[in-house]
Amino acid sequence: MKAYRVLSILSVLLVASLILTACPQPTPEVIKEIVKETVVVEKEVIATPVPVGKLVVGYNAEYPPFEYVDEAGNSVGFDVDLFDAIAKAAGFEYEFVNTRWDGIFVALASGEFDAVCSAATITEERAKTVDFSDPYFEAGQMIAVRADETEIVTADDLAGKKAAVQLGTTGDIWLTEQTEAEVMRYDENTLAFQALAAGDVDAAVADGPTAIEIVNANPEMKLKVLDGVYTEEQYGIAVPKDRPEVLAAINAGLAAVKALGIYDEIYDKWFGVPEVEVAV
Repeated sequence: MKAYRVLSILSVLLVASLILTACPQPTPEVIKEIVKETVVVEKEVIATPVPVGKLVVGYNAEYPPFEYVDEAGNSVGFDVDLFDAIAKAAGFEYEFVNTRWDGIFVALASGEFDAVCSAATITEERAKTVDFSDPYFEAGQMIAVRADETEIVTADDLAGKKAAVQLGTTGDIWLTEQTEAEVMRYDENTLAFQALAAGDVDAAVADGPTAIEIVNANPEMKLKVLDGVYTEEQYGIAVPKDRPEVLAAINAGLAAVKALGIYDEIYDKWFGVPEVEVAV
């Protein structure tokens, strides 16, 4: 296999800034295309990678559309594409390792992973043991019910009802602390929604984009997502507290990806136009 290196966006921009002192200034669109071609094309180029080594990145591939395994066995999703763009921008290599969500931050803090990119909400409790990158996504908890459900319309209606949720998520915390539901915890999000479809529980709770994606991708389940977002959350990429160089590299790559419009393209790919209507 031919080995190749990737020129970091930051290096490209540095060179470009020097060239611009003697040449007419190109438009932002031209600069964007030059950089995108450099970081995407698989060929050997002069590289100045951020010195962090090859990163082992933990994620839980049960959270569509952020991370999941497709029918061909490939890791895909918004987070997968975004982290790949960040790595190319900052000039480092990485590999994803699929793991259970429950305990993922303990594994990160203990050094099993160099980072976690898995739709991880930034919270004060988690920030006690790990550091987070700059935020890259905003989300909130939403409720799904069976399509013929009429009694559950808002979160208040969950009182005395069985509500399924993935163990250890912010949805778990919200259900436990802010509702009077009987919380039924599952190892994976998909299992929680399967339990709802089977009639084992009365509702399922997840981050809005994931709830909508699961309902949309599985029409045979005959579920719907209720109107209402019950939390305000931001996702960040988590790193161990003793790896400030990794945090700096990720933040630099994320900033470049956003500035160049690459983030917007990835967002449009995964969230451009929802194909499922939220119940109102």
